[in-house]
Amino acid sequence: MQTHHYLGSLAKIGETLWYVATYLGEWVALLSFSSAALKCGARDRWIGWNFRHQYSRLNLLTNNSRFLILPEWHYPNLASKTLSLCLKRLSGDWQTHFSHPLLLVETLVDPARFQGTLYKCVF
Repeated sequence: MQTHHYLGSLAKIGETLWYVATYLGEWVALLSFSSAALKCGARDRWIGWNFRHQYSRLNLLTNNSRFLILPEWHYPNLASKTLSLCLKRLSGDWQTHFSHPLLLVETLVDPARFQGTLYKCVF
């Protein structure tokens, strides 16, 4: 992650899970999901929760804090397939590791660098 992701590696932030996607034994992608930020106005408005409920329910959210397709593996649909497979197991893995469910996965996309079309297709 440190070598290839434009933001570098990320230290563990609260509850965190890391994933390595493989194909035929080769690493093709790296993902991490971390505790959601305490405040995110756009997210909080979208969910519609009020200040009173926000902090007690924040643990039901996670942030896709890093997603990297390794340079030699940039193939059509690989990103969407990788994210789809990861999201199918994420809630169960989160329950196993942290003993509580997830209800929402969020991510932030820098529009100056990316179009974010992968995330538009997933949901």
